[in-house]
This record gives sequence, C-alpha cells and structure tokens, in this order.
Amino acid sequence: MPAASGEKPCLWLHAVSVGEVLSLQRLIGRFRERHPSWRLIITSLTPAGIRLAREKLGSRAEIWPVPVDLPWSLQRFFRQVKPRVLALTESEFWPNLIHLARKNCVPIILINGRISERSFRRMKRFRHLFLPVLNQIQLFLVQSERERERLIELGLPENRIIVAGNLKADIELPRFEETEKFDWRQKLGLGDRDRIIIAGSTHPGEEQKILRAFAELREKKKEVRLIVAPRHPARWAEIAAFCSQAALPWQIWSRLKNGHQFAEPAASSWEVLIVDTLGDLPFFYFLADLALVGGSFVPRGGHNLLEPAFYGKPIIFGPHMENFAFLAQYFLEKGAALMVSEESELVEVFERIEDEELKRMGERARATLKELEGATERTLAVLEEFMKKKENQEGNRPDQEWWKNKGLDLTSGLTSG
Repeated sequence: MPAASGEKPCLWLHAVSVGEVLSLQRLIGRFRERHPSWRLIITSLTPAGIRLAREKLGSRAEIWPVPVDLPWSLQRFFRQVKPRVLALTESEFWPNLIHLARKNCVPIILINGRISERSFRRMKRFRHLFLPVLNQIQLFLVQSERERERLIELGLPENRIIVAGNLKADIELPRFEETEKFDWRQKLGLGDRDRIIIAGSTHPGEEQKILRAFAELREKKKEVRLIVAPRHPARWAEIAAFCSQAALPWQIWSRLKNGHQFAEPAASSWEVLIVDTLGDLPFFYFLADLALVGGSFVPRGGHNLLEPAFYGKPIIFGPHMENFAFLAQYFLEKGAALMVSEESELVEVFERIEDEELKRMGERARATLKELEGATERTLAVLEEFMKKKENQEGNRPDQEWWKNKGLDLTSGLTSG
C-alpha cells in the first residue's frame, strides 16, 4: 500500500498490462519534466505489466498492483493517496473503481481510449449495465473518430468525447547506431547478403504458418533468416519443436545474447532464432529487413505496428488487427503496410524482401508514424487542466474557450452529469 500523499498533488494512472504501460512512457516523461514535485502513481493489473512499469518507469513514478475491485480495498487506497485525478487507459471500465472515485470526488478521465468492435457489440447489447458506469467518467480522450462514434451511439454526450489521437504513435523506443547492427550481424553469424524477417509478438497457431512459409522460402532463397519473438517468451520450447519438425535449424536468443559458448549448433548455423527474453523486440525490429506483426494471423486482435514503423521497416500483418483497426487501415491507405490473408501470400511477400518497393514502404511507414504524433501533448494538457482546476476548487471541468485554445476536437463545453 502506498504511503499517504500529504499535501503533494497526486495523479493516479491505471494501465492494465504491458502494452498500456509502454504507451504511457512519453506522457509520463513529459509530465515529470513539467511537474517534478507532483506525485505520480501507476497501477497495473498483470505481473508482467507491473514488472515492466518498474523497469521502464520506476525512477519517475510509484508502481503498485491495482487494488482488488472491491469497495473496502479501493476505499483504503483512495484514502492513502488522495488523487486529484484518476486516468484510466484504453478500455479499463472497472465499476467499483469508477464508483469509488466519484464517491471521493476524484475526476475520472479515460486516456488513449479504445473501443474494439467486439467490446462495442458487448456494450451495445448490455447498454443498461455499461452506460451508468461510463456516465461517471467525465471526459473521454479517444484514439480515433471511430471510438467517438461508438461512444455516442452508446448514449454518451458528444461534448464529453475528444479525439486526441493514439499515445502509442508518440512512441519512444531505443535508438541504435548502425555500428551496433554491423556488430550484431557478425555475432549472429550473418553474411553481407543475409536478410532478416522478424515475426514479433506471435501467438499459438501463427508460428506454424510462418515457419511453413519460411521453409518454402528457404528452398528458393538461402540468404534469409527468421527471428520469432513470441508474445510469451516462455513458449520458446514449443516453437523450437515446430522448427525441428520442419527441419529448420534453430537457436535461442538468450544463449547468443549472453555470449555463452556451445558446440552445436554454432551461431552461424541457425535459420530460425527464437527470442526467449522480454524487452528485446525493438532491437530486432531495428535489425530486421521485414517485420511481421503477430496476433494478426489468428483472431487475437493484432499487436502494435508502430514499433517497426519507428525503425522504418516494411510491415506486414494478417486479417485480424481489430485492436489496431484504425491504425492498420490508415497505414494501408498510406501504402505503409501490407495485409496478407493467405499463407501462400506470405511466401510471396517473403520472396520480395530485397525489392526496392518494400524498402520504400518502410520509409512510408516511418513518415506515417510521424504524421500521427501529438497525442501526448494533447493528453498532458487535459490532465494538467483537470489537476489545476481541482487544486483551485474551480470545478472539475474546463470551459469551452479553454478547449478551443488547446486546439482539441471538441465542439462545445463540457456539461454536468
């Protein structure tokens, strides 16, 4: 349990898991730069989310498991930290948490709001249960016009919904030097002509498809290697078994990363490298020539296509990108990504790994990501205003003129209710 806040103004951010935690990095960095004396508490639901938050954000914020969604547990947390604002990320609509925030007179804001098609259908079907909960949230900062339309259809007032953009578009990933690429290519036993395909954040049912396509490619093109980074690294042995079945020599990343010496297989003999660690995927996007976004070739909703875009890589994904529907469509329209539905198409794209057009697609991906930036500053402006309004006891909601001055997508002032 956190210590009592005392007189320090406190902002509480809740992020359910790894992806949401990562999306907050730049926002938290800017918040801390501008308000070094304010207290910042981040809660997460999953052990992986808590570990990552402590690793990435522990020097700038306090990291805690979210209290159990029971009134007595939540009330104790509210009494201790006395937050001025509670910011929920993406689609975290916990009834007791929201009710207790309102009971404690804490304004609630949804940031980086996302309503998937599946969630929307469920909310619409049980509108009588969801709407009273949603109505207690004072402002919704959503990723795209699609989310705005869905919330309006559910019955929320238009003037409480802002299209602020996607925080993940303001992504801040490690920046590597080209010399690092050269060094690691040597360490990994890659020749000058070798090209790398990275399959990032893959799920069960995807690896077999990718490995079959890669095995077919290797019969025609020997100078291509595949790196598979499963969403859950503990699955590496399962993927290794698939490789063995397909007669594809494999190696695990932790052995090479840690410089372990071993007789067989040698570093240069692998055709498939399996990433069995957390936090290294950005490096492999940087290293690769072609990026495949996992979670999209099985119905898992897809994963973040902005990470390979950050490094200017050509991006391919499958037909299941529901969690990133707006971004996937936007990148397709810009010619900055390719959607592949069939396994045979996957082979065709793999064969084109050296095509100039694919390289240009990677450049367009980087440019498209640049176009989407700005959500961090818009979100920060809103959080600051709510914190200050609370401090000055002028009410919880900024007036119409303030929103207009900030250039936010809001057509009228916020109303009570």
